[in-house]
Amino acid sequence: MFSLESWETVNVLVFFPGAPSARLYSMETLSLQVLVDSLRRLLSLSTRELAQRSGITASSNLREWVRGLPSRLSPPRQEKVLSVVGLDREKGGLRPGLHRWTLNEETSGLVRPVLGTLGALPSAMTLVRTGPGLFSGQLLVLSREDVRILLMLQEKSLTDPERLARSLAGEAVPLREILLSPSEMSRLLDPEISLESFDSLLPPVHVSSGEWTFERLFERLWADGIDPAEAARRLGF
Repeated sequence: MFSLESWETVNVLVFFPGAPSARLYSMETLSLQVLVDSLRRLLSLSTRELAQRSGITASSNLREWVRGLPSRLSPPRQEKVLSVVGLDREKGGLRPGLHRWTLNEETSGLVRPVLGTLGALPSAMTLVRTGPGLFSGQLLVLSREDVRILLMLQEKSLTDPERLARSLAGEAVPLREILLSPSEMSRLLDPEISLESFDSLLPPVHVSSGEWTFERLFERLWADGIDPAEAARRLGF
């Protein structure tokens, strides 16, 4: 649980891909200020924009607080800053609901330290692809309990979503892939969509034994953009 009075630094412990499952590797420590600033960058907010949304008149005060001068911001202002970047003080982690983060070459390296700090490494991961439209990139959805993190990658992004997913959870959490139409993707990215409506737009997650089933085959064909007619043609029907 967050404590503005006592949180100096926190240890980031994560599983590394390929490492024995029983071992944990220690990463850098993130102070509360660095955590907040990392979330700001993932949300594509400037320091000035974060200050404005937090009701802070002088953005320089927020900038100085991030640099380690807590007296620059009163505790109520700090609480507001935490709320704006998506942190839930009572829960001690990310606020329940949807969190939209933008990935690029500058922010992709922030995801693992932030999630490790918050104890929010995903228990399920879905890579959503779509055809040409308003959003022609990819969407990596990280799920854990009542939190959904939407990692948005533009079409020309150099970040490999599959490699990123493996860096977060190794092979312990399977990465499923689905293909949505542009209109379905637009509904998925609606800023007003609720968590329940968001989940209803994605096919339910089924635990797989690794064996091929009709359901798993259908999901694979769908993810690869192969429609029933094309599948039938390839099978010689």
